[in-house]
Amino acid sequence: MNVRSFSFLLFFVAFVLVSGVAQGYKLGFTAGTNYSFLHADMFETASGRLGGVVGCSFLINMGDKFEFNQEIIFTQKGASARAAYFQAEQQPDIRTYAYYYNTFETGVFVGYKPMKTVPVRFQLGGFCGTHFHVLDRNSRELFVGNYKNVNLATRAVDLNDAFSGVDYGPAIGVSGGDNRFRINARYYYGMRNLYKNLDFVEGGHHIRTGALRLTLTYFL
Repeated sequence: MNVRSFSFLLFFVAFVLVSGVAQGYKLGFTAGTNYSFLHADMFETASGRLGGVVGCSFLINMGDKFEFNQEIIFTQKGASARAAYFQAEQQPDIRTYAYYYNTFETGVFVGYKPMKTVPVRFQLGGFCGTHFHVLDRNSRELFVGNYKNVNLATRAVDLNDAFSGVDYGPAIGVSGGDNRFRINARYYYGMRNLYKNLDFVEGGHHIRTGALRLTLTYFL
């Protein structure tokens, strides 16, 4: 499934949700934390990024067992990559370069409540988001891709534009609570290869995202 098809599916389901074809409809506000990381063959990750989450949530009950939940949120993502600082006739100095970016994102989830008396639901769904970054383009002394030979390495700054564009993928999690408060814990896997956002670069590489997210929603 390509990004257009995935995005269309998400927004179609979202339209069905907010159209009110259900037994109950709720609007709430969501806040929490997001720990994101990157899977790449161009660099080794030193650490992920812990960022904030804020947005709104729409909930539709479909009987005692099922519900639909859509979220529209803003979140901070990224990771710190190991990068080499090369000096003449010396061993490379290993430092870090922060690939930090922000995301506007929508997610749609189906929740299943296996036990009527226990307010816990298992969630399965997907997300689609748009990244943007404000990374420094002047820091050109750090390299990734090869940590021993500068001639085989890539300037870390040259990968900045990979973190502007669309990302999408599946997400799973668990939700707890009833009535006004819900706590959600989810894992998000980005399917899109962000490396393809770059122009005039060697092909065959990949950069993909992942995230663990913990949020609290208050429904009006």
